[in-house]
Amino acid sequence: MSGVQEHSKRRVCYYYDSSIGNYYYGQGHVMKPNRIKMAHHLILNYGLYRHMEIYRPFPAQYEDLIKFHTEDYITFLKQAVPDNLKTLNKQMVKFYVGEDCPVFDGLYEFCQLSSGGSLAAAT
Repeated sequence: MSGVQEHSKRRVCYYYDSSIGNYYYGQGHVMKPNRIKMAHHLILNYGLYRHMEIYRPFPAQYEDLIKFHTEDYITFLKQAVPDNLKTLNKQMVKFYVGEDCPVFDGLYEFCQLSSGGSLAAAT
């Protein structure tokens, strides 16, 4: 019984950056970052935030990202934008980027925010 009592004292928290809902994977893609923004607004409007802690993630830096991924991959993410995909075709094949994992405007910044929240939560 002590495990239940101990566990019930913990608070729920999450990381949220208000700009996350501005990213767009592209038409027809199942990932919709705007849903994160909508969920956050529901949490606020229903008053659920009173029972949890909300933190803003720091964007993960290049040095943080290369602890988990190759430098080539992170450099690709920094360079890749929809306008230069033809010049990055070789890297797109190498890193399995395409329909399921598309390149979109702000991809690197989106990855920094997502990774920053994950790293902070793990810490």
